[in-house]
Amino acid sequence: MEKSVEVYGSVSICDCITKGVTEEFPINLEYYKIHTCMPKNVEKPYGIGILKTHEDTKESCMEKSEFSHIFSQEQEAEKMLQLLIENKVTPVALRDVLEDFASI
Repeated sequence: MEKSVEVYGSVSICDCITKGVTEEFPINLEYYKIHTCMPKNVEKPYGIGILKTHEDTKESCMEKSEFSHIFSQEQEAEKMLQLLIENKVTPVALRDVLEDFASI
């Protein structure tokens, strides 16, 4: 099973109340599309993920969340990625957003 990952877009957050987040030290969010190359009988080969990084003078942190096999069409994954970028969704909220999407 081969998996490819393609960065779709990114956004920075520098205007939140989190300690240490400033214009000089923003939270960076990178959104990516996952395509799992599998046999043709797989219904949902596309997934998405978010990588969050933040670094200041004292520490650096990284947080990641990804879900594979949730979209059958590449356009569906890209549409969701665009919504995530527009709303600056972080990795910790990704599961809730996808669960809400699935229940529609």
